[in-house]
Amino acid sequence: MTRNKFCKRFELGIVIVIFLLTGCREATSVKGNPVVDPDGITSSAAKHGKGCGDQADKDYVPLLKLNGVTYMQNYNSDINNLKKGKKVGEIRYRMSDNACTGYIMQDGDATVLREGTVLYEVLGYTTSARLWAGDFLYEATVNPKAKTINDLLDVAGKIKTVRFISGKDGITHLKDFTPESAASFAQAYPKLKYVPFNKLFKETQSWSGGMYWIQVELNDGSSIQITYNLKYAAFNPAGYATLELASLVEEERKRIYTK
Repeated sequence: MTRNKFCKRFELGIVIVIFLLTGCREATSVKGNPVVDPDGITSSAAKHGKGCGDQADKDYVPLLKLNGVTYMQNYNSDINNLKKGKKVGEIRYRMSDNACTGYIMQDGDATVLREGTVLYEVLGYTTSARLWAGDFLYEATVNPKAKTINDLLDVAGKIKTVRFISGKDGITHLKDFTPESAASFAQAYPKLKYVPFNKLFKETQSWSGGMYWIQVELNDGSSIQITYNLKYAAFNPAGYATLELASLVEEERKRIYTK
């Protein structure tokens, strides 16, 4: 994957969260899976269904909404050790090819999943953090009720290790945090105050500043990817680092460049 394509992926996960107030877009990863934007909620009232004169963009990214929470597909994680629990819902409406421009995403909606796709628990996680949609893993990206990052992601006590990954391909490991730093990160990151990204975007002047990519590997082998804004000491997902955590990340970042 070229650097431009990888950067575009993260723009869909960062910048377009603001501009998707009127629609969704899609890119393609090296595996051919859709690349996901972490919001996708449209604004203003709009017609729901076919027959409108200005149908929304047809190239959607994979999102779904259930019980007020918006989820996006995690296409990078190892999912081999994750198990399905009980059924918690199903997709009732597919926005792609149906929704009009400006349509507001509702509970039970998905952008690209077929109507009737069954939603299941991911065993070991709250349903507000992770869902199976058929055989695809979806993770929470917007939760209006969340107060902390752990309320959003349910990763407290589950983090095994933390590492920087390449901004060129989003895959190559650059440097693992030391075990001590990873343990400190695992304690501090879930406790951070959750800041919705549209608010974070405004407060960081459109998410400007040097960006680093971090992979958080969990005990079950699955992982999440987060971005760290060096200028504002902010993470997405989604909140500001404490002074202690910012200092820890900076020390680990310097280790990338030391032998």
